[in-house]
Amino acid sequence: MIFLLFMQVTWQTVNRPYSNTETELVVNFTVPRRELRSVGRDSLEYIEYETQLIVYDQKGNQLTGDYWESERLADTNDISDSVKIITPKSGRYFNFKILDNNAGVVFNLTENILLVNHLGDVQWSVTDDTLFVTYLLLNEEGTVDKMLATLKDFKITKVMNKGVTRDTVFFDAYGLPNGMYDVTLELYRTTKRIEALSIPIKIARPFYLDDISWQDYVAKLEYIATPSELNVLKEAPLNDRDSLWYAFWTQHDPTPNTRYNEKEVEYFERIEYSEQNFSHGDRGWRSDRGRIYVQFGQPDEIQRRPYELYAPPTDPMESIVIFYDSYEIWYYYKTNRQYVFGDRTGLGEYVLLNPGGSSL
Repeated sequence: MIFLLFMQVTWQTVNRPYSNTETELVVNFTVPRRELRSVGRDSLEYIEYETQLIVYDQKGNQLTGDYWESERLADTNDISDSVKIITPKSGRYFNFKILDNNAGVVFNLTENILLVNHLGDVQWSVTDDTLFVTYLLLNEEGTVDKMLATLKDFKITKVMNKGVTRDTVFFDAYGLPNGMYDVTLELYRTTKRIEALSIPIKIARPFYLDDISWQDYVAKLEYIATPSELNVLKEAPLNDRDSLWYAFWTQHDPTPNTRYNEKEVEYFERIEYSEQNFSHGDRGWRSDRGRIYVQFGQPDEIQRRPYELYAPPTDPMESIVIFYDSYEIWYYYKTNRQYVFGDRTGLGEYVLLNPGGSSL
C-alpha cells in the first residue's frame, strides 16, 4: 500500500539552548521519494540532493549559513534527514531549501525562529490521535510558576517547577482533521504573561484514518470505480478502510508482486495535474477536461483556437445553434479519438462538445 503517495515534504524545526549567546537550530525533514529524480551510474540508480540553511537577523542581514550535499542509492523509501547550525541569539528567521541536483528546487521554506528564553528544544509528534509537545524549561531563578498550552479550543494549565526540567503536554487530537495548526505555549508569573511561543504543527494521519480525507479520496475514484464500489468505500468502517483500499487498487495493479502500484500513482498524479491546470474558471478534476485527462492521460496533441467560432454538430431538428468562440481539440492518435471542448462562458469553463469523443 503506497500511502506515501499522498504525502508532501514535512518538516519540524527545533531551537535548542547552546550557550549564553548562541542557540542550535535543527531542521528535521522528510521528502517523499517521488519528489527526487534518480540517475543511473555504474548500473545503479542514485538520488542526489542538497540542503541549504541560512539565518537572518531582524533587518534581513545574513548571520550564518551552510549547505550539505547528500547522495544515496535510490529505493522506494522516503528520505528522512536533518540539518543543524549554531546561530547567534539575534537570529530572527531562516530560509531552508532542498534542491534535487538533477531537477531543481524541491522545497523552499522561510520561517521565524522560536526565541529561547525560558523554553527551548520544543518538539512535537502525533501518535494514535494524541499530540505530544515536549519542551525544556529554563527556570533556574523560579521566574515562571505556570504555563498555559493552547491548541484550537483545547487549553491545558501546568505548574512550573524551579530549575531546568524537561516535560510534555498532551492534547487529544481525535476531533481535528488533517491540516496545519498552531500550539501556543504561554508562561506566567502569577497573572503576568512573561513569554509566549507559537509552534506550527501538522496533523497528518494516513488519509484512511481521517474522515474528511477519506471521503475526499474516495470521491476522486469516480472515474475508475463502479457505483457499488464507491458506496462500499464511502460507508466503510474505520478499521476496514485500509484493507478495502488495498483490495480495490490491487485489482488495477499491473505489477501485483511489487509494493509499488503504478496505476494508483498514475491515477492520482493525473488528479493532481487536473487540479493545477483546470481550476482557473473551471472545476479541476471534476471538469470535463479533468475527466478526460484522468481517464486517458496526456493528449498526443492539443490545438487551442481562442478566436475561432465553433458550432458543435446538432440534431437537424434543433432550431438553436450554440457557437463557441474559444475551443480546444485534444487528439489521442493511439486510440484514434479526439475530444472537443468549448469555453461555455468565456471565463475558462470548458465543456465537452462531443460526448464520448469522435474518430480522427
